[in-house]
Amino acid sequence: MKVREFGRLAELEPLHRQLGARVVRTVPQGSLLLVKLPPDVSVERAIQLYRSSPLVLFAEPNDYLYLEQTQVTPNDELFPVQWHYPMIGLPAAWAVTVGSPVIVAVIDSGIRFDHPDLAGVTVPGYDFLDDDPDPTDPGCPVNVNQNSHGTHVAGTIAALTNNRTGVAGVAWGGASGVRIMPIRVGTIPGTTDCTAVSMFAVIQGIYWATDRGAKVINMSLGSANPSQAEQEAVNYALGRGVTLVAAAGNEDAPVGFPAAYPGVIAVSAVGCDGVITWYSNFGPEVWVAAPGGNNRVSCGDPNTRSVWSTGFSLATGNGYAPSIGTSMASPHVAGVAALLVSRGFTTPQQIRQRLAETAEDLGAPGFDNFYGYGLVNAAAAVGVENTAQTLRVFTASVAGGSVARLSSMARVMADGRFQINDSATGPVSVVAWQDFNGNGRIDPGDVYGRVDGVVVNPGSPVVGIQVRAQLYAGMPMTVSRAGR
Repeated sequence: MKVREFGRLAELEPLHRQLGARVVRTVPQGSLLLVKLPPDVSVERAIQLYRSSPLVLFAEPNDYLYLEQTQVTPNDELFPVQWHYPMIGLPAAWAVTVGSPVIVAVIDSGIRFDHPDLAGVTVPGYDFLDDDPDPTDPGCPVNVNQNSHGTHVAGTIAALTNNRTGVAGVAWGGASGVRIMPIRVGTIPGTTDCTAVSMFAVIQGIYWATDRGAKVINMSLGSANPSQAEQEAVNYALGRGVTLVAAAGNEDAPVGFPAAYPGVIAVSAVGCDGVITWYSNFGPEVWVAAPGGNNRVSCGDPNTRSVWSTGFSLATGNGYAPSIGTSMASPHVAGVAALLVSRGFTTPQQIRQRLAETAEDLGAPGFDNFYGYGLVNAAAAVGVENTAQTLRVFTASVAGGSVARLSSMARVMADGRFQINDSATGPVSVVAWQDFNGNGRIDPGDVYGRVDGVVVNPGSPVVGIQVRAQLYAGMPMTVSRAGR
């Protein structure tokens, strides 16, 4: 509940005694307190009684939120199967910046500090479930195979990168890279699946992280129910220059909370095919989409069904694990937000706007309720040269994994127009391609698109061909000149 004056809490003691309740937690910044009721007192009765006091501004249940993750069987594949990074242009973004020690708070299940790919990437955090300064995720005793949710999320943002082992982090974890502030808010003892977290703990975590230097907060969790106290905590953080990123939810339903609060960057999930997943929540609150994995779709490799990151379970210990969910999509965006802070974008409004204006439009043209402004594009966000100025367009014959050029490569002008003057005749494909890594192959991380079945006749110009190019996530294709 929230009170008018935090210094007058003693005036509520008669109500506490009447209910047999006791105060267990407080948040002075928000004038909030959490009370524990005896088993024979209903929440409804307590709320009604507390609301009768002129000192109480509002009273509401301490709701559960749920970690927005779907589990899949883990194995030990590492960076080569992190298809989700090239999909959002990270290799090109890293050529511009590998970040700086920006603090990203991860409000989640805690992390494993002893994981070798998270060594040295943290700053002090807090455990608001056990009320102590050790936010270690102890694992899930009711399912020893369940992966540590917070460890997976933290690794996506800041796993040690370029260290010849394990996985990479979006914001390039390392000696001079991003820092994780782990905030443990769950999971709640006694729950059956180790996904329930405390609303009040989340609220505490937002205030705590904001007051201790976090520039970005990731919340891969959600509930269908809004909370006035939680929204005030969100507003507190936004008002102090903290960017908040949250998972849209996994229920194929309207966007949950905290993602749906104004100012929060709500993230939906796409699979390796760039299509919204079967589970992702949707609505006008979605700001951008990011890779979350889809266990019903693979792109030539079964590893592309899931997002890969650092992992831990009681059964296997520390390792690397695949998972799917908007929980996995959200930290991609939080990591890009941290890169933007490193590039001088200092306010939540600036970061939201930059993500929107540089996203790759997916789905219906313009903003829509499934992809928001589109797929987050790390390369464009951090300032890689405009894609339209470096794309090349040519005609080709495409068969399997081979692209045989039937013309020279024409440059795309700033307004998107192009002109090919030397194409072979007959049915051709018109291909648009930007070779981001310069290896001469069309592979994940490049920009690619094509239109098939264009008929070129001698002496007859073909006009009006439109090619939609997007980040490529399929199997590599070789490019050669026909006849060579």
